[in-house]
Amino acid sequence: MSISRPITRLLRRPLVGATSSTPAFTTPIARSFSSTPASFKKPTIREITPPLARYTDEELAILKEKYTPEQLQSLLMGEETIDHEHFLARKGRAPKDPYKLRYLTDLSKMDPVWDFPPPEVLAEDPHATQPLPKTEFDQNKYFPMEEAGEGELDYKELSKQLGMPEKQLKGLYVKKLDMHRVVNQTRLGKIRKMYCLYVAGNENGMVGIGEGKSSESEDAARMAQKNAIKNMVPIQRYMGRTVHGDMEVKIGAVEMKVMARPQGFGVRCSERIWEVARAAGIKDLSVKVTRSRNPMNVVKTFMYALQSQKLPETIARGRGIKLADVRSAYFGASA
Repeated sequence: MSISRPITRLLRRPLVGATSSTPAFTTPIARSFSSTPASFKKPTIREITPPLARYTDEELAILKEKYTPEQLQSLLMGEETIDHEHFLARKGRAPKDPYKLRYLTDLSKMDPVWDFPPPEVLAEDPHATQPLPKTEFDQNKYFPMEEAGEGELDYKELSKQLGMPEKQLKGLYVKKLDMHRVVNQTRLGKIRKMYCLYVAGNENGMVGIGEGKSSESEDAARMAQKNAIKNMVPIQRYMGRTVHGDMEVKIGAVEMKVMARPQGFGVRCSERIWEVARAAGIKDLSVKVTRSRNPMNVVKTFMYALQSQKLPETIARGRGIKLADVRSAYFGASA
């Protein structure tokens, strides 16, 4: 095959000295195959036939309105340097050109979305003139000990956090219930801190307890007072003086029995429960604590008992009777 291939090529060429321009043997041209997919092949390009005429006087007048004399002179000189044959051989973009514009628009105008606007030129001041906000140095935020004093609350900052007026915050009943030292054993040794327990209330149905722990007793007390004020919750009272019926509560090792008492009986219980009852505005009550009498757990158990009272409305709804019957049967009221 290596010998026959050059021979076929020689036979296709015209003979030397022959008058006819046709070859001696004509063989059919083989079909050309390509491994390139049809989608990647170059599409046929449509030629553009430009106008052959030069610019007329009217066209030059229109160009002079849109361009300066220097710009028009440079455009005309650039067109003269282009060969006319090359100008005629120019071709347009392919119909499937991926870089062509997919929308019809006037490119002589700036588009506010797709085009970048020109930078604004400042007249005199190179910097933007924007008024700075007026800020005041909050001394309580950085130096609370010096402003509020040792063991005192910063009522101004607390009023901003809770949305309550300072006069109302200062009128609250705040009392210390317990304070002792605690020790936490770590791998670095014993870490000693002070623990404080406070109660806060308005003596009219709002009461809360708060805990605080810090290396300094003043910081622990201030933290406990703030938490007690933040944790205040409404307490339901019967006729504004006692609880709604007797209750038996057990939390951990503390067992407590809270009993409602008639008007004028007073509050007969331990000193810490008495302080919580005073802060809540309870005047007639009897509490009996058995088993553990840990001050912290006793106070938390009493607070849980006040919040878990069974109201007359709930009992009447559950039993399907009137509220007046519940009040007369359970609380001895006439109405």
